[in-house]
Amino acid sequence: MERIITDIDEKIKVGVLPIETGREAEKKGELKLLTLMLGYTPIISHNSDGKPFIEGYNISISHTKGYVAIIISRFFEVGVDIEYPADRVLRIASRFLRDDEPFNDIDSCLTAWCAKEAVYKLFSSDHLGFHDMKVDVFARKVKVLKHGLIVKFVRKKSTNFLLTYCWR
Repeated sequence: MERIITDIDEKIKVGVLPIETGREAEKKGELKLLTLMLGYTPIISHNSDGKPFIEGYNISISHTKGYVAIIISRFFEVGVDIEYPADRVLRIASRFLRDDEPFNDIDSCLTAWCAKEAVYKLFSSDHLGFHDMKVDVFARKVKVLKHGLIVKFVRKKSTNFLLTYCWR
């Protein structure tokens, strides 16, 4: 079974695990991946906005067709997104791209979508809209226009998914 678990300066852990499809499989996959990442089976709760949390950790979870991705940290706020590559992202690009984000290929649009999703989760309490963020896919940065902040993101690509994550 393929799984990717990355430690970044031992302050952030990112994991990706293949899962079956369906909501029940997603929940089982989350718990299995968190158990692998933490070394124990945690209790996952959710705040009033629906954001998951584990006592003592900041956490972000994302799912796509056949995968679950999780980022956790005791030290930083975190955000993650995972998506499978498909041309459907081009059909909905106008919903999440600004006029000054003229991306028109699948890879750039998917990177912009995933980066905005990860940053949205990072700033979850601010309830950002997609047009409140401007992505530079080449520099791997998102400008949060509401705050004037720039957030760097990490992008990992496989044949089956595109993963982005960030922290602050």
